[in-house]
Amino acid sequence: MNKQEETYFVALSKDRSEIADVLERRAVRGYKDSVVEKYSDQAHFIYELLQNADDACATRARFILEENRLIFAHNGSRHFSVSNPANEDVDSENKTLGDINAITSIANSNKTGASIGKFGVGFKAVFQYTQTPHIYDPNFKFKIERFIVPIMLTDDFPGRRSDETLFAFPFDHQERDADEAYSDISDKLRNLSFPLLFLTSLKDIEFEFSNVLGLYGKNIKETIKLDGTIAEHLILTQNAGDDLYDEDLWLFSRLDECERRYSVGFFMDKEGHLRPVNEPAFCFFPTKEVTNLNFILHAPFLLTDSREGIRAGVAHNDKMIKRLAELAADSMEYLRDIGMKSSNRLIDDNIVEIIPVDEDDFSDPSNKRKVSFLPFYESIKKKFEVTELIPTVDDYVMPDNAYWAAVPQLAQLFSNIQLGEITENEDAQWAFVSLGRDEVQRNNKALFSYIEDLVKTNLNEDAIINGRSRDFYYNRVLGVRQSLESVRGITGTFIEKQEISWLHEFYKWLSETKHRTDISTDKPIFLDQNGKAAAAFDDEEQLILFLPVKDVEGYKVVNEALLKNKDTLEFIKSIGVKQPSLKDQIYNIILPQYTDGADIDTDSHFMIFFNYYCKCSNEEIEEFIDLIKAYDFLTFYEDGVAYRGRASEMYMPTDELVRYFESKPSTRFIDLDSYKSMVGREREKYLISFLTELGVKSSPSVYTKSNDGYYNQSSEKFVDGLREIIEAVEKSMDSGLSSFLWDQLCIMAETNKLNYYLLKKTLRTRPDGRYNFRTEYEDSSTKIDLTSKKWLVNNEGLFVSAKELTKSELSSIYDIENEGAASLLSVLNISDVGEYEDEDDDEDDSYLTDTQREKIKFANKLKALDINEEDLEDFREFKRLKEAQRRAAEMERNSGNSSSSGGQKNVGTEDIDDLFGDEEDEETSEPKGKKKINKATTDVIKDIARRTKERGTAVFVPEISDDDDTDEDEYMPSAVDYSKKIERAKQKSAAEIDKITYFEELQNKALSAERYSYSWFTTLLEMEGINSGEANSRSREVSISFAKVEREPGTKRTLVLKHPNQYIPQFMEDLADIPLVLHMGDQTKTVAIEVANIKSYTLRVKMKNTEAIDNIDLSTVTSATIDAKSPAFLLEELRKQFAEFEFDDDFNMQENLCENIEFVFGPPGTGKTTHLAKNVLLPIMKNSRECKALVLTPTNKSADVLVKRIMEVSGSDSSYNDWLVRFGATGDEEIEQSPVFRDKTFDIRTLIKNVTVTTIARFPYDFFMPEGARVFLNGINWDYIIIDEASMIPLANIVYPLYKKTPKKFIIAGDPFQIEPITSVDLWKNENIYTMVHLDSFVKPETIPYQYKVELLTTQYRSVPDIGGIFSNFAYGGILKHFRNADSQRPLNVGNDLGIETLNVIKFPVSKYESIYRCKRLQHSSSYQVYSAIFTFEYVSYLSRAIAENNPGELFRIGVIAPYRAQADMIDKLLVSENLPKEVDVQVGTIHGFQGDECDIIFAVFNTPPSISASKEMFLNKKNIINVSISRARDYLFVVMPDDETENIDNLRLVKRVEGLIQSTDAWNEFASPDLEDLMFGDSKYLENNTFSTSHQSVNVYGLPEKIYEVRTEDAAVDVQIHRAAGQVVPAEKPVNMVPEVVDSYDLDETLIPEKLRRKAIDLPVRGAINGWCYLVPYEGKLKHFTVKKTVGMFIPLLRNGQEKMVSVSVVEEDRIIYISSDMFKLYEQGLSEPDGIRLKKSFI
Repeated sequence: MNKQEETYFVALSKDRSEIADVLERRAVRGYKDSVVEKYSDQAHFIYELLQNADDACATRARFILEENRLIFAHNGSRHFSVSNPANEDVDSENKTLGDINAITSIANSNKTGASIGKFGVGFKAVFQYTQTPHIYDPNFKFKIERFIVPIMLTDDFPGRRSDETLFAFPFDHQERDADEAYSDISDKLRNLSFPLLFLTSLKDIEFEFSNVLGLYGKNIKETIKLDGTIAEHLILTQNAGDDLYDEDLWLFSRLDECERRYSVGFFMDKEGHLRPVNEPAFCFFPTKEVTNLNFILHAPFLLTDSREGIRAGVAHNDKMIKRLAELAADSMEYLRDIGMKSSNRLIDDNIVEIIPVDEDDFSDPSNKRKVSFLPFYESIKKKFEVTELIPTVDDYVMPDNAYWAAVPQLAQLFSNIQLGEITENEDAQWAFVSLGRDEVQRNNKALFSYIEDLVKTNLNEDAIINGRSRDFYYNRVLGVRQSLESVRGITGTFIEKQEISWLHEFYKWLSETKHRTDISTDKPIFLDQNGKAAAAFDDEEQLILFLPVKDVEGYKVVNEALLKNKDTLEFIKSIGVKQPSLKDQIYNIILPQYTDGADIDTDSHFMIFFNYYCKCSNEEIEEFIDLIKAYDFLTFYEDGVAYRGRASEMYMPTDELVRYFESKPSTRFIDLDSYKSMVGREREKYLISFLTELGVKSSPSVYTKSNDGYYNQSSEKFVDGLREIIEAVEKSMDSGLSSFLWDQLCIMAETNKLNYYLLKKTLRTRPDGRYNFRTEYEDSSTKIDLTSKKWLVNNEGLFVSAKELTKSELSSIYDIENEGAASLLSVLNISDVGEYEDEDDDEDDSYLTDTQREKIKFANKLKALDINEEDLEDFREFKRLKEAQRRAAEMERNSGNSSSSGGQKNVGTEDIDDLFGDEEDEETSEPKGKKKINKATTDVIKDIARRTKERGTAVFVPEISDDDDTDEDEYMPSAVDYSKKIERAKQKSAAEIDKITYFEELQNKALSAERYSYSWFTTLLEMEGINSGEANSRSREVSISFAKVEREPGTKRTLVLKHPNQYIPQFMEDLADIPLVLHMGDQTKTVAIEVANIKSYTLRVKMKNTEAIDNIDLSTVTSATIDAKSPAFLLEELRKQFAEFEFDDDFNMQENLCENIEFVFGPPGTGKTTHLAKNVLLPIMKNSRECKALVLTPTNKSADVLVKRIMEVSGSDSSYNDWLVRFGATGDEEIEQSPVFRDKTFDIRTLIKNVTVTTIARFPYDFFMPEGARVFLNGINWDYIIIDEASMIPLANIVYPLYKKTPKKFIIAGDPFQIEPITSVDLWKNENIYTMVHLDSFVKPETIPYQYKVELLTTQYRSVPDIGGIFSNFAYGGILKHFRNADSQRPLNVGNDLGIETLNVIKFPVSKYESIYRCKRLQHSSSYQVYSAIFTFEYVSYLSRAIAENNPGELFRIGVIAPYRAQADMIDKLLVSENLPKEVDVQVGTIHGFQGDECDIIFAVFNTPPSISASKEMFLNKKNIINVSISRARDYLFVVMPDDETENIDNLRLVKRVEGLIQSTDAWNEFASPDLEDLMFGDSKYLENNTFSTSHQSVNVYGLPEKIYEVRTEDAAVDVQIHRAAGQVVPAEKPVNMVPEVVDSYDLDETLIPEKLRRKAIDLPVRGAINGWCYLVPYEGKLKHFTVKKTVGMFIPLLRNGQEKMVSVSVVEEDRIIYISSDMFKLYEQGLSEPDGIRLKKSFI
């Protein structure tokens, strides 16, 4: 520092001190903070320091972070300066302000030229951490105090390098301590965002703190100058936390007129391909301006005060953005050329991930309040439109030569040269070959629109195979009208040019889908023996190409070269190409001769035709006749000369027809005698049939003559030969011929030939001369001939016309009693005088047939009403018009697209009045065609109609209360306000009409939609949502009570809730934070359930914390209740996501399924889950460096099972902890405690590879949420998506991910022969992915629309061979192999020989009349039979005791499966009432509860509905129901079924088939249930004799049971009471110490009652859980204050206010004491004092 500088420094220090005094005044004290706190990122000052270093021409910089300070140093060649503080205004303007002046100023920078700026406001950010920054450089050493006051320092900083400028920032801030500063700055240093990229001089940045060393570097590998643009290939060394990595990019830069640099950069991956980055706009360093671009950009923007945003509405910035957009567009060409030069294509299909393709991502540039980056979208798209930039396989094309394939496979199969021939454009090339148009259209609307605009046209398989004419269509995805260019398609010439090897590939491609195969069979795609292109079938679908046959010529046959390839030969055969047959000879050799005009030997052809006809099946005859009947191969004679003609022109030469047509000699008769002699006598009957089917007529035909003029048209029918024979009779006056004609006309009348249409001539005219026709009718020529010509003979023998006759005057030569005579008389208008004047005429009509009498009676009615034939025709036309109107209205309703109101016109007030009007006809005073309705009724109907909505709507009105909130009692009822009552009724009616209208619209729309169309899916989803409550604000609520609560062994916070009072819905697994109320006597406690898992009739619940249940004695819990609402959002979210696809309504989602699906077909016990874990998921993870796989399952349980299996098969290798993710709710505590369980806060993006397992219900809506960001499951780009247990998943849930995502592969695992999904709408009942792709065979698995790969798991590990063989043969074609052998069967030691085999059939009696044998049905359609339920209960109990007695210490699992829930409920609750031994675990349920489960012994109970139908829809005739039932057994299977005397037993086709399969083995036995009753009880009718069954009465009073089983049934419920008298023991049961079940009152011991409570105790009779006399003891407070004995919670059912209530009590069973709280006793004292005593129940059930 020289003296001049020292003088300036001292003056500057003084000046700044004075300013500091001002800043410290109260009025401006906040100004300093406003400057310092400009940056929201408090460590942003690091960038400011680097800016200053670069501006000082530094090439390197370093940071040293210590616990109490930050040190920054750089080697800049420009050092600090100081200028005269008195001249700062002038110096600032001249850009000569000293650095020390600037650094101690506020908003007075020394920026020059294009520099970033040195020591402006940005430097002030350091004061967020320090109050005294120290600065050391070769010239000056000073510190800054009081924010702006420079203070000279005498000592240099130790260790400063001689060429460095060094800054030291002590952490002495008053409000931010050193630890916070250290944390902020260390984090910032490790995560600087490309700090060197846009700096000019600085190349290296080092930093160090603690034991961390970090580095940022920039290395320019290559520089290319391109017409004013500098292209630099840069390597940037970056820090990622504590790790270093390199970023590779191409940076393109230009200078503006002020030499300011602006740039765009494109990053590359390790393989050298462009990759997208999500970076904000840079102004040397990152701003917070989001660009929505996938590349990086920089310009010297004018920034906001905080330097974090770009100022909007500023011309300079708008100009910079425009220049950057032009540079980005030009960079596309630069990247293309650089890539081609280096043989590493930079512009390829992935460019669409880099460039902007969605215009909606950018704001409107006219909005000056926001910076718009739309010019980038516009400029780059324009560049692609005018430049050869569109990527092809190995080149680039202009849009006019770019063709986009519907699927990538097209571009792989058809080369560009072949494409040119197909499109007639030799420059044509496939564009974007890896981006299939169909998938892009499904998943990315914006990208689809972008590419569609760029290419010339798109091509799918139909256009390639069939060709296409130029056409226009409305693109619903884009919302615009577009054209499809003409495509010639594959022609014969094209095929003839191709190599044989390519044709083999082509045929293989065609064979992959049924659609391709179907549309190609009539195209010239094959080569014949001469190398010419040939089709397999012609336009008539007749085979014209054949497989070669030795020594047979005259046919086109397939080229031998094509037949050498096995796959091609199989394809050719599969489409129906075969060796020529007789029919083929007819079509290809014989019939063409009839069009060539050559001489033909028709007789030999006739015999070929006839012989083939005789061999045809019934199905083939019609097709064959249609094939030949139009050809002239039949012989007839005319004037003795033989001619050939077609059958339809000829008549059979019967005597009647020959005589009939004598007057028309031109009539052709077939030469029948010649043909009879050809075929022989034995085949004459086939000959007549053959000729008749060909069209040879055996009665006169009717033909039509028409005049189709423009102004006048007429149409009239004639009977062939009728006019001629009438004229012949009239001319010859031959009465015999007249009688013959009468008989022929009667036959015509009887066969309805003489109908209205024959007797009327239709006349149509255009009165307006333009459009509308007027139709009129008049008598036809035939009618005139019949009634006016004199062909009839009267009783005087004279020939007269019909008009001149009455019936009585008709000659007796005419038979008027045959069937057609009455009709003929009516046609001729011949009747007796006065015949119709009196309907009650007593004329003898005994000679008439019943049909004739009916016709006459009807004619009399018409005549009495003065209705003539014209009136009837008018009525017919009226009906036709009404029907047409009805159909049109229905079509309009179904179309759903005519208006926003669903195509229905709103009914206005006038229309309503018209609908129900009662205006009268002026003359008759009768309503005009309307039913007369009481006026009061019509007024009400009108009022209701006006209240209905414009159309049916899903947003239904709230419930309308029936009652007002009134204050009343039973003695003083409130008055009824009838006006309110009427208003409520009208509102209800209108709301109901709205609902009906809406439901009917949906139903009609679903019925009219094509199955699997987009409209079909969306409509059914909406209907499903309504049924499930989703479209209704009142979500369905479920309340379930459980009678028993246990802790699951081996767990800390998992409870098992048993014996529910109703069905447990599946959606319980999708809920979280469910309240569970535990009832313990008169106390309750509410605890929170974290997650639930259903298993048949139990619910496993995991509590949110262990403490909630630690202090509860679960044995004291008498019941547990759950009240929960269904997760309404699940289906609604799926419906919304489906709606976002925006496909056309008729878009077929079956035909457009993706090709990359694989199926794993896993029958029962084949280890499907193990296969997925071991053979699919683990190899994917081991063989992939970066891979994301998603596994979707139907339930949390199945998700947990798969995760556990992955962990198990990994063995000691725990690396799965690094990639396995269990997302969502888990019911498995081991999984929950492991690292694989992740909640929403986990950042899935941090795993470079992962397998994420969750339920499929979560896929449409759920997400990870790390640090507030939402990472949706359906937004992640998964490489693999695996769907497990697919048969159980509703179709829409699977189809959604298939169309939403485009992974490398979908893997769908399951078994179509097991449980089907549960849906509430019958229109897609039983539909799943397997029905959609037609995968319905294990033996020959075929699929549509592609032949997907199906991996068959053929080894079952569960069952012994005898059982496995049953379900293998039943459902899987008998091809399953068995891992177990017979020796592995678990021995069943039951003491006495019970005759039990591996396979057992037990048959029970069924009767339609005897109560316990009768099959019944509950209201909800679930069937049950009392006898089979009680029998199964008793036999399972008997077997359980025998097992326990003979196998001590061993655990056997017995499963009882009943297809109907009512039957399963009954058996389950019966078994609950029994104290089964601990050695046996018995589970009861329907098939849904046993899916995926197995037991040692299975009882499959096949009770039937009340009537056994042959319908395939009957539950027991469904393959999956039976298959699951019989395939759960490991060692022993019992099939319990109706006996052979049961009515319609053979209709149980599948059950009987299982019986037959069992009987085909050597390991079966059959039992009759009465025989087993005799074994168990010594009485074959024990159950019948000890069961009393009746229906529920309106009032029921229960005394002590008189029978062991008392059954009361009604439509909604079944009650079964079991009562065993004292000492009554099932024979097989071991004696145990039992409390006598019946005790008299004198046997009670009063001393057992606590002394304080004895006075209030009463004794009373008890039945139910305890039988006999007991003490009922009221108590106050807590029971534990009176007794320490163990009590059991039970219930007393009592009536109160007409409703049954459950009164909770505590029972000491051995003392026969029932404790009840005093409050409850007072409330129910009357019911507890009944002389019959009380009923005691162990549970609510």
